[in-house]
Amino acid sequence: MCSTIPDEVFHVTSTPTDTPHRTIGRWEMSLTPSEYEASIRQHKVIDGPRLQCSRLEFDSAVTLVSSVPHGFVSVAISQSSVGRPTVNDHKLRPNEIIVLYSGEPVHYVCEPNETLFTLTTTMEHYVQCLEGHSTIDVLAGRNEHRFQVANFKLMQSAIEAINAHFIDASNTPLQQRSGSEISAVEDALLTSLLKALKPAGRSALRTPTRRKVAIEAIEYIHQNSKKALCMKALVRQLETTTRTLHHGFVETFGISPIAYVRNLRLANVRRDLICNTWPTVTETAMYWNFHHLSRFSKAYQDAYGEIPSETARRNAVRLSTSNR
Repeated sequence: MCSTIPDEVFHVTSTPTDTPHRTIGRWEMSLTPSEYEASIRQHKVIDGPRLQCSRLEFDSAVTLVSSVPHGFVSVAISQSSVGRPTVNDHKLRPNEIIVLYSGEPVHYVCEPNETLFTLTTTMEHYVQCLEGHSTIDVLAGRNEHRFQVANFKLMQSAIEAINAHFIDASNTPLQQRSGSEISAVEDALLTSLLKALKPAGRSALRTPTRRKVAIEAIEYIHQNSKKALCMKALVRQLETTTRTLHHGFVETFGISPIAYVRNLRLANVRRDLICNTWPTVTETAMYWNFHHLSRFSKAYQDAYGEIPSETARRNAVRLSTSNR
């Protein structure tokens, strides 16, 4: 999470179905069925006439429902430490960005402790950047409202480009800038973002075997999340080598396969603790193959900012109250 003071903080609680949901800009928000309270921090990077860019930080799972304004293009990049955010019923891989334009709907389910970078600009501004700076056309390269980045380092570069302007905006408030200064920042931000997403060299021509293995691996992991997966088992199942799997996964998704397995198991534990699926924290941890309880508790706290028993206790009280 960012330590900088956000422009706005929104607190959301579960409400009856006939009560209007909270909105952030053009986003309509509601909580997912398993969550009952959430906090969203919004940091505005740019809020100009042609381009709006924000960083949204979520402490719980939240559903965002909206559509892109007519004549605009929207790009969103997720930073989720665990789990897979969902856009229009598709679970995103860590190397995918959301790409939408003029009138297209979006139904987005954020993960707990997720940061979402959103950039929306006019179609005219987008086309000008493509023509003037030879950047990539993410609208042409997307697949079902998403665009796959060839190398995870490109995703990191895109986020760094946004953060660089975020820091600059924090030092020089937008309201103190002239129209020409804001216009120049809009051009620089969109151009740097699109250039960061442009595949370099021959990576755009042919997908290396190691990346194909990584994509197979991540799908296998999600289909077999209840199994005690290890590197040896994954290598055997995918008929590859440890080196190919490890380097392909890190290059494509920015994380090792075993770390990804652990994060996914932690996300499943949290979901079960919120729903009170099992009588105790120990049984929940064991079900998801966490057999060293002190290490599990530390990993869970690092991921969610609280120990597992706090999650279980809070939701047990909530369920008890709702059943009265």
